[in-house]
Amino acid sequence: MEVLEYMVENSGYIMEKFLEHIFIFLASWSMAVVAGVAIGIFVTRPGHRRAGNLVLSITGATQAVPSIAVIALVFLFMGIGAPPAVVALFLYSLVPVVFNTASGLMNVSMKMKEAAKGMGMTNRQVLWKVEMPVTVPTMLSGIRSSATINIGTAAIAASIGAGGLGEIIFTGLRMTKGPMIIAGAIPVTILAIAVDIILGFSEKALTSKGLRT
Repeated sequence: MEVLEYMVENSGYIMEKFLEHIFIFLASWSMAVVAGVAIGIFVTRPGHRRAGNLVLSITGATQAVPSIAVIALVFLFMGIGAPPAVVALFLYSLVPVVFNTASGLMNVSMKMKEAAKGMGMTNRQVLWKVEMPVTVPTMLSGIRSSATINIGTAAIAASIGAGGLGEIIFTGLRMTKGPMIIAGAIPVTILAIAVDIILGFSEKALTSKGLRT
């Protein structure tokens, strides 16, 4: 009851922080998706196989790095505010996108690619008409994971002055006000669930019918 009362009384403030949270999320996540897919494609092209294996090893290992460590490292170099938070979230969101894109492309059957070349396709056509459609489920899974991780980590980024819903949570912690903490956590949870559902539907829609199970 106290949580609902707080949310009603401070609806304007919560909405302001909610929009800030969405902005931080979209700014960092969209850059991570574009850069992650581009890196994943680049390191799996002919002649870059060793680089691809190295990237998979590095990204696989860095997935175990705590988000607070990435945020703290960026804070040391860039200070506080929204821009450092966007950079930190970009770096942290990049990992699953690169890993899934690269691993998906590297696991495309060689026979499938050779058959496409035998039909007269160029390397570029093989990439976009054969490799990418087959990789879509794996790639989108990484993009989906990246989004939910980003939304949750954005709340922690409030510790370096990023704003967003994390600011409400941290203020509640400092003031030991449970309703305030919950009022900040509820919109974060709803946003993460909503984005995951939307991306889940997108994943099904973009996956070739022949690859759906």
